[in-house]
Amino acid sequence: MPPASLPRSSILSFMDDEARENFATYGTVNETTPGQVIIKQGDVNLHLFIVLQGTFEIFTESTGRPVPLDAVGPGDCLGEVAVFEPGLASATVTSAGAGQLWSIDVEHLQQFLIDWPHPGCAAVLGITTLLSRRLKRANNLIRSNEILPTFLSVRTRKRAEGSSGG
Repeated sequence: MPPASLPRSSILSFMDDEARENFATYGTVNETTPGQVIIKQGDVNLHLFIVLQGTFEIFTESTGRPVPLDAVGPGDCLGEVAVFEPGLASATVTSAGAGQLWSIDVEHLQQFLIDWPHPGCAAVLGITTLLSRRLKRANNLIRSNEILPTFLSVRTRKRAEGSSGG
C-alpha cells in the first residue's frame, strides 16, 4: 500500500507538503468497519490517529451510561493526549461507518521528531493548538451547564449542611 496522503488540516495545518509526505511514512493506514472500537475508555492508548475517511464518534461513560462528546471526520485527529501522556484513554471512539485512519505510535512519533525537527515542531504546534481549543470548549461547556467537579460539590454540600443546622 502506498504511503497515506495526509491532509493539510487540523494538527498538520502547520506542515508543508514535503513534511506531511515524510510524516506519513512513519505511520500506517487502517480501514475501519461500522461500530468498530478504535479507542476504549480505560484501556491503554499509545497512538495518535488522523481521520482520512469516515466519521468517528467519541463518548465517555458516566454513571454507567455513554455520554456523547463529539464526532470527528476527515482531517481531524483522535488520541492526541496519548502523545504527551501515554496511558489510559479518557473516552471511547467508535467508527460510525466504514472509514480509514492513519495512525502513529508514540515511539514512531518521537523518532519523527528526532529525524525531522522542524516539521516535528509544526506537528507539536498543531497538536497543542488543537488541545487548547478542546480545553476551551470543555471549559465553556462546564460553565454553561454549571457543572461542578465532584470534589467541589461534596465540599459545597457539606458547607451548606454545616451552616443550616450543625
